[in-house]
Amino acid sequence: MIVALERSVGRQVRDAAAQKIGHLHEVRVQREGDHLVVVDYLVGEAGLLERFSITGYGRAALGLFGIGGGGGYLIPWQEMDLSDPENPVCKCVVAQLQRF
Repeated sequence: MIVALERSVGRQVRDAAAQKIGHLHEVRVQREGDHLVVVDYLVGEAGLLERFSITGYGRAALGLFGIGGGGGYLIPWQEMDLSDPENPVCKCVVAQLQRF
């Protein structure tokens, strides 16, 4: 399936129980031959920091301002439903997701 990811990035993601789990901030891919294939999605504040490559000392500095402590979730590609790109839905509940 081909999806216009720019329509989903920044959107609120809900889980299978319709609970808000955060905004979709990062899509991680890997190269397979001539194609890029989605591996997983990063949702929540930690995903935003990853998107801008803010790690280590950068996260600590942002913590001084109360930014960056919200965490996030790693959603495997097969658990994300982007059939409505403006309303992404995780197919499982938040308790089943790996923290990021």
